[in-house]
Amino acid sequence: MSEDTNKLGVYGYAVMYRLQPGGRWLVDQDDEYRTLPAHYLSLDEALDRVGFMRLKKVEARVAAIVAEKTDTADEFETHRGP
Repeated sequence: MSEDTNKLGVYGYAVMYRLQPGGRWLVDQDDEYRTLPAHYLSLDEALDRVGFMRLKKVEARVAAIVAEKTDTADEFETHRGP
């Protein structure tokens, strides 16, 4: 693991999945913010969703959404979806 990991700010956790073995990984878009993937604020929630998808025979895993130093709440608010 990289030493830089300790410096990262995690915004939330996205659930990645693929419908076919060896296929492309997919991530749903957030319902509210066009600039973010659908996500959970807690790792436990994301892992719970991954577990559910795996029970349904869908390959799934969690990915952390890393916040950049320049990310602000105002920036997300200006890019809300319809």
